[in-house]
Amino acid sequence: MRRFAWMLVLLAAAPAPASRDGDRLGALAQAVLAADYRADRAALERLDAELGRLPDGPQSEYRDYWRGFALWRRAINGFNATPTPEDLAADLEKALSRFEASRRKKPEWMEARLAMVGCWGNLLFLAGKDVERRQELLKDALPDFRYLMQNAGDNPRALWIKGGMEMSAPPPTGGDFAKAAATLEHGVACAWREALGPAVPAWEPRWGGPENLMDLAYLYSHSPQPDRRAAMAYAQGAATAVPSWHYVREVLIPQIEALPPAAPAAAAPAAP
Repeated sequence: MRRFAWMLVLLAAAPAPASRDGDRLGALAQAVLAADYRADRAALERLDAELGRLPDGPQSEYRDYWRGFALWRRAINGFNATPTPEDLAADLEKALSRFEASRRKKPEWMEARLAMVGCWGNLLFLAGKDVERRQELLKDALPDFRYLMQNAGDNPRALWIKGGMEMSAPPPTGGDFAKAAATLEHGVACAWREALGPAVPAWEPRWGGPENLMDLAYLYSHSPQPDRRAAMAYAQGAATAVPSWHYVREVLIPQIEALPPAAPAAAAPAAP
């Protein structure tokens, strides 16, 4: 499908050369992304610690961001582990503190803000029917939830979070399939444009394109009327962008393959 052609550009794009002081930060940031896609929770914990040993400097807000990202994704990968790890909430709370440290150094930075919204969403899921805990979380989270929903703009990472929120809206409204699909499609298009733009240092967040594709695959395979063909196309696009992606290859694609094939279209009546 032509919509996936952008991934060839994304895969071929090279980051801008880093300064000598930024080389280690850039290498660790890319290692965090790779460990996330591999679902290597042990490596993500280790990389958080390694990033923590980097000194304060001009990129310290990015150091704190990637520490938070490592723990956030360690928790997300834990949701798919069997048995479910008992440290998910602890990882998410520590991730929030890392992102908040980054945000203090770079106020109103959307990258840290959207990641915090993602952590709060995961914590709300863990809270389940604990009304007191949910109210406690929402007291902190609602301003940033609302800000992101109104200001996601063309940021593919913010659009991924926004689309996920639209997809999983709680009762009584329920998820909005059409709205979520439109947001995630916009996220794919914005990631394409971002990949075609100027190269950036390796520590700049540029994930998001594959994540939007992954959520589109999940959306089309878990809707009330699943579309197996569309779901598989999006999943294969995500797997092409990130060949090592454990969740997409080992969890999502098998789920899609288990769906019943689409019913053949009814033949048009013959002309009289």
